[in-house]
Amino acid sequence: MRGAVGFAALAAAGAALAPAQTATASRWAPRKEPSSTADEPHTPRFERTFDMAAFLKGNLHTHTNRSDGDSPPEDAIAWYRRHGYAFLAITDHNRLTEARSFASLQDDSFRLLNGEELTMKGGGHQVHVNALCTHSRIGGGTFHSAAEALAWATARVSAQGGVAIVNHPNFDRGLVAADLLASEGAPLLEVMSGHPYVYSLGSATRPSHEAMWDAALSGGERMMGVAVDDVHHLRVDADPPAYAGRAWVQVSATRNDPAVICDALKKGELYASTGISLERVRVSETTYSVWPAEAGAIVHFYGNEGRLLATRGPLGADEEASYDVSSGDGYVRAKVLAVDESAAWAPAVFATDSAPSQAQR
Repeated sequence: MRGAVGFAALAAAGAALAPAQTATASRWAPRKEPSSTADEPHTPRFERTFDMAAFLKGNLHTHTNRSDGDSPPEDAIAWYRRHGYAFLAITDHNRLTEARSFASLQDDSFRLLNGEELTMKGGGHQVHVNALCTHSRIGGGTFHSAAEALAWATARVSAQGGVAIVNHPNFDRGLVAADLLASEGAPLLEVMSGHPYVYSLGSATRPSHEAMWDAALSGGERMMGVAVDDVHHLRVDADPPAYAGRAWVQVSATRNDPAVICDALKKGELYASTGISLERVRVSETTYSVWPAEAGAIVHFYGNEGRLLATRGPLGADEEASYDVSSGDGYVRAKVLAVDESAAWAPAVFATDSAPSQAQR
């Protein structure tokens, strides 16, 4: 990975290269929604509903000197713990790091998830998939195509009951959007990376990771976008500067337990961030709502093929921004932009025009 563009410059360029583009527990009184009725059997509605208002901050992509990082695992754990993270996955290349190996460095305030970065070649290019919450090493391999590599890796993560992340599609020009359809239901995709040389925001010849996420969603993949550090360096004199603390996830959970966190990751119950915090994300049968914590935020709602559905804001602190689903939206996701140009990505939720089920009624 080589280049001269810093992460700050990449972030500032995001609005041009990607569609118009995080934390503490919060308490909210639930708001009652009108029940579905037989009088409106084909009103567009979301396939799932949720109300996320308590979050745990974590990093899902971390390297140490057990592969190509510059510091031992103990130093990485200490850095993230010291900076207020609740959990961390160490994902060295083709090497499983088990949480139990560092039991003495954990307690109820900080947990490790089992992790490994499956490092493959597909069609002559690098293809990487993070395996989280697995119990045995998987390793890598060489494949005729990137799609074949993705299918192999994600199937093996799934077979262990783990959580697969399709990593940095633009690194080494490894993936195109169509390849993501071969990911065998991987629940997560890196839409933003703190590593400055994986071209999260795209280039003159490559779409952004966010645009590739929209393409995968439009193809029917139920994937959630995540933001990660992909940290390699904790030392201030490192070059290239793949430092910690640039991008993270906020997982919806009230208890810092690896099983709870892994389950939330698998379900995509989280938001991704490069700085801005969300107090709440709520999806009812017909309405998608977010509450950014900081004043001045702007919320963009996107649907099928990355189409801009609506823009709300600038908002006051903790002010609600909402969008009512319409026929043909396909899915709805929210992207929040802060005054300082940091961003947050909330879950993509698919919509249907079919009649509500008895359970929904």
